[in-house]
Amino acid sequence: MKNLFDKADPVIVKTGFVGFMTIIAAQLGILFPVLVLLLLCMVVDYITGIISAGYHGKIKSSVGLWGIVKKLLYAVIVAVAIACDWVIINVAEQVGIIIPADTFFGLLVSLWLIFNELISILENLIEMEMTLPGFLIALVDKFKHLIENQGSAAVDAVNVKDRENE
Repeated sequence: MKNLFDKADPVIVKTGFVGFMTIIAAQLGILFPVLVLLLLCMVVDYITGIISAGYHGKIKSSVGLWGIVKKLLYAVIVAVAIACDWVIINVAEQVGIIIPADTFFGLLVSLWLIFNELISILENLIEMEMTLPGFLIALVDKFKHLIENQGSAAVDAVNVKDRENE
């Protein structure tokens, strides 16, 4: 019995895939390349984690499986942030407030996760006794905290405005 994909014309499949990705990219806007980078960082972190575990002779399938689950749960975190953006922007629009951005928290959460993954990649490399420039570790950590502070400031601004309305 032949598979459906055995009969499919590769050009049509590729064209359909490109069309689908174009629609997704158009809907996500600036968030699309950030999410692609996050996915790439998650894959590199997982691979360097496996290599580091192998280097130390500590490869365990349960730890590897949990790593995959954790990466999938990151997608849930990003989805929650994107949902928050959608609710805030659409509710604001309904009451006549125009917010000139399509995403804020989705972008911040994605960037925070990217820097978190970069820190993990660097830690994996350090565990394998790789020499890294100290400023690189400090830079990545600083940007992670900068993003976290921006998100906290945005939430604090909402709290201040909420108290002013009481």
